[in-house]
Amino acid sequence: MTRPELQHRDTLPGELPSRPRTGPPPVTRPRPQYAQRSLIIGLLFSFLLVFWTVQLFMLMTALDAYLGREDALLWPAALSSLLLAALSWGLVRLIPREPRSED
Repeated sequence: MTRPELQHRDTLPGELPSRPRTGPPPVTRPRPQYAQRSLIIGLLFSFLLVFWTVQLFMLMTALDAYLGREDALLWPAALSSLLLAALSWGLVRLIPREPRSED
C-alpha cells in the first residue's frame, strides 16, 4: 500500500530515486519575438520622450537667451537643441513602420 503523500512522488525526501529519469528534458517554449520587439520599441519611445523634453527645455533656453540678447548662452543652447533633434530623428528612424510577419 502506498501512503497518500507519496502517490505523486517517486521517493521519500532524502532518498535516491529508484530509477533514473531518462526521458527528454521538459519542453520550454522560446520567448516570443513580438515581446522582444515591443520591449525595444518601448525603450525607444522612453528615450525619445526624455530627449524631446530636454530638447524643448534647451530650445526655450535658447529663445530666452535670444530675447535677452545673451549671446554667451544662445549658441550653446541652440547647438545642443539641434544635436538632440538629430539624435531624436535617428531614434525615430529605428522604429519599424509595419510589424514584421512571423515566418
